[in-house]
Amino acid sequence: MNYRLYPIDGPVPSPLAGCLKEPSPYRFNLEKARRLLEEAGYPGGIDQKTGRRLELTIELGSATANTRQSMELMADMYQKIGIVLKAQYNTWPAFIDKMNRRQAQLFQLGWVADYPDAENFLQLFYSKNESPGPNHANYRSAEFDRLYESIRTLQDTPERTEKYEDMANIIVEDCPWIFMYQPMRFALKHAWIENYLPHDFPYGMGKYHRSNDAARQEWTRSFDEKKLNMSGKE
Repeated sequence: MNYRLYPIDGPVPSPLAGCLKEPSPYRFNLEKARRLLEEAGYPGGIDQKTGRRLELTIELGSATANTRQSMELMADMYQKIGIVLKAQYNTWPAFIDKMNRRQAQLFQLGWVADYPDAENFLQLFYSKNESPGPNHANYRSAEFDRLYESIRTLQDTPERTEKYEDMANIIVEDCPWIFMYQPMRFALKHAWIENYLPHDFPYGMGKYHRSNDAARQEWTRSFDEKKLNMSGKE
């Protein structure tokens, strides 16, 4: 993806306080996956009770070319450990409806933070936010809930960051999610736009931007001259 995606090892992305510094113990590892499958009663991906291969269905909210290609790659990875992964492509409304009604075995979904704090991501695992709330994995953990409720009234302190990390480690070990990546975002702006600063949370900042009309006119004049020169060369 041209270096636009970065691996992520927990529920809190970098550089937010609370993101984990150590690699996840569940990164891509075929041998470890085969061993864990065998311990779970599916050696080679075969259900010992039925003799049938394990099949999983993943729900998706679109059917774009990128989505289909990524699912083909993922299905190939699952096949390497003996699991058949089937993709179910939905319209976005149908997909959300399935999430809200808990009718998904697996699903792929991202999260864009509303504000720059780890709590905005950790709320996705709080049991009281289960479907139709944002906890679509319907994850429940008494220890996680206790920590989540304790951080609600804490200021931005080392104590709160430590609790964030404890919560993130619980999520990594319990695996309600398989963490994939966090993206890098790019933005283009004209030189005559002033008061613009790149920011991961730019909501509502448009009102502070200003257009330098003199600089804009100069840019337009220079651009038109370049087009004219290029036309002359043709």
